[in-house]
Amino acid sequence: MSITKYARHIPLAEYQDRLAEHFVMERNDGVLEVRFHTNGGEAVWSFELHRAIGQMFQAVGQDPENEVLLLTGTGDKWLMKRDLESFSSEDVLKPNYDSWYVDGSRLVESLLWSVDIPTISVINGPGSHTEFGLLCDLTIAADDARFFEPHFFLGVVPGDGQFLVYQQLLGLKRANHAMYLRETGIGAAEALEWGMVGEVLPREKLMSRAREIAQLIMRQPRVIRRLTTQVAKRPWRRLVQDDFGMHLATEAFAGNLSPRPVDNFRRVDASQSR
Repeated sequence: MSITKYARHIPLAEYQDRLAEHFVMERNDGVLEVRFHTNGGEAVWSFELHRAIGQMFQAVGQDPENEVLLLTGTGDKWLMKRDLESFSSEDVLKPNYDSWYVDGSRLVESLLWSVDIPTISVINGPGSHTEFGLLCDLTIAADDARFFEPHFFLGVVPGDGQFLVYQQLLGLKRANHAMYLRETGIGAAEALEWGMVGEVLPREKLMSRAREIAQLIMRQPRVIRRLTTQVAKRPWRRLVQDDFGMHLATEAFAGNLSPRPVDNFRRVDASQSR
């Protein structure tokens, strides 16, 4: 009689090493801290990181030793810089299935459906592509954080998930104003007042507060933690299931018809760095 054996889970050491180019990972007593970076410094938005985020969420979610995920960036900015060479390559200028649809879908969907543990994000400063930070169960932000929705200014339809998250958190009118008119972004105080984040703190206090929150969550039994986050994620899952595919497909379709936006990338990057 043969004995069926379970396939092994991929251990932290293995996916930690595989994704080290984009993430620093450290786990203490079940709390996994993930910090995204580029060459050890501030993370630069690229199509390589775009793919790696979804891969990271899938790896974190399959590991039963992870009990709380704490997600943050490196330095004093979230995601402000872009790898223009990455966005200028022929493989991504003309939208294709893998780099646009698969990677774009997994970045959002893997956080919501693969990560079955409580999630805390620390928005460590100004930046765009805050959608995966705002989709976490709890979000705290630096007092100088600014939330940018730059797609329209870049000549790109805002369909990759961030604007969808803004609509849910801000309401339709505020989200539209942020997308069409707020090239300078939304400040931390407004983000707190409008319900985008739960707490705003000086940067030097962010990580200690996030770890304190993680320990409060860890006091509850494992099954309570894991099933509570299912309830917390339910509204996001319903929203993404209903609308995200249409948003993403529209962005990709428009990208296939419109001029290259790289020059606009440079202009917006310059305005945001002032």
